[in-house]
Amino acid sequence: MEPGFKLNLHDRDQNPCFESHDPSMMYDPVSGMYYSYSTDAALTSVYRQGIPVRRSRDLVHFTFVGHALSDRAVAQGRANGPKYRPTSGFWAPYVEYAEGEYRMYYSATRAFGSSESRIWLAVAQRPEGPFENRGVVMDTWHTPDTEPNAIDAHVADTPEGRKYFIYGSFFGGIYCKELNPATGMPMDPDPRYQGVRIARRPEPSYIDGPEGAAVMYHPGTGFYYLFLSYGWLGDDYDIRVGRSRRIIGPYLDYGGRSLDGEGWGLKLAGSYCFRADDPWAEDGQDWKFAGFRGPGHGAPFYDPVSEQYFFVHHVRDGAESLRRKDGDRDSFRMHYMTVRRMFFLDGWPVFSPQPYAGEKGGTDSLREYMEREGTKATQWEWLRFKERDNRPAMAVCAPLPGDLPPERAVTFSCFDFENSRVGQALTGITTGGETIWGKRI
Repeated sequence: MEPGFKLNLHDRDQNPCFESHDPSMMYDPVSGMYYSYSTDAALTSVYRQGIPVRRSRDLVHFTFVGHALSDRAVAQGRANGPKYRPTSGFWAPYVEYAEGEYRMYYSATRAFGSSESRIWLAVAQRPEGPFENRGVVMDTWHTPDTEPNAIDAHVADTPEGRKYFIYGSFFGGIYCKELNPATGMPMDPDPRYQGVRIARRPEPSYIDGPEGAAVMYHPGTGFYYLFLSYGWLGDDYDIRVGRSRRIIGPYLDYGGRSLDGEGWGLKLAGSYCFRADDPWAEDGQDWKFAGFRGPGHGAPFYDPVSEQYFFVHHVRDGAESLRRKDGDRDSFRMHYMTVRRMFFLDGWPVFSPQPYAGEKGGTDSLREYMEREGTKATQWEWLRFKERDNRPAMAVCAPLPGDLPPERAVTFSCFDFENSRVGQALTGITTGGETIWGKRI
């Protein structure tokens, strides 16, 4: 049992989850393999445009297998006309297997922070490509910044078999519009139709966002869940969620506030730091564990093999030696793809505090665990993700907080990343709607 990446190992060939940014994940029913696609990014590797692809048999050990888009598709996606430079990188791909083909939705934006963007649909007969462009699904190149930004695509399915396209960012908010299941292109052919807005940040907002949105339906709860990220991606990025009975909303947070201008959502993960006596990392004289920064821009997915829910996202090494300045902001650049188990408590998703390492066991409620373990069950190191505080959540060794009811937390076996050993983890939601992560001491 071990996680799929090591910190302080900045070599994609030896550490394949390194350099994966804005990752998505799919299970390929044809090959029985898992595939992850991510933003064009390179920190130490030779840069190439065309959507990086990673493959795995177990959601833990990945192999970098190349780039997905054909040369022709790259040339088409780059082209912005004679007045503008070609787009130098593609962002935030989402891939699904539908109607006997693999469909990739990816973003081409003029420049970082620009709302002049397009989302292309490319298709292939193999999950590794080559993918050829079918057409532009959304174009916001000539729209004002108050309208949605064609970036960060995701596709959600309803129980009735309808498909919806999720996209957008802090420019105008997050939008949803229906797709034709047969082609993957918009049901409404009018390129001016933007869809229904389902999220935008409250005004005033103490953090940037939202962006990196994804929607998933859970048949056990009957809710659609809208996951999104707020914050600065280099430091205080986070992952939040709201839920709705309808795919087009309204999505509400834990306190019943609409994500469309009233609330940010239940925070599921943010920058954090547990104690680390023996972190899962390569040794380095100039490196010292200092927690993780900016988990975000991920996607939920259901694994039909293990019948478990997971969430994949990127996270950044928070070591002080890796801190850089981005203008007047701190920025941590070294990023890794992280897979976490996802559980549902009282109708809400929660994540494991630890990267997935192949654990197969089930969960116990905290109440069941306390009844079985007695006084040992009180010995925890834990942290709290606060709704309005995006500074790193620092763990403490203390009795669990009084606002965490034992029936609203689960415990399970995991690999303790910070101490390189098997241990026991806890995740739960307080009565006030704050996420608690814990590890047995």
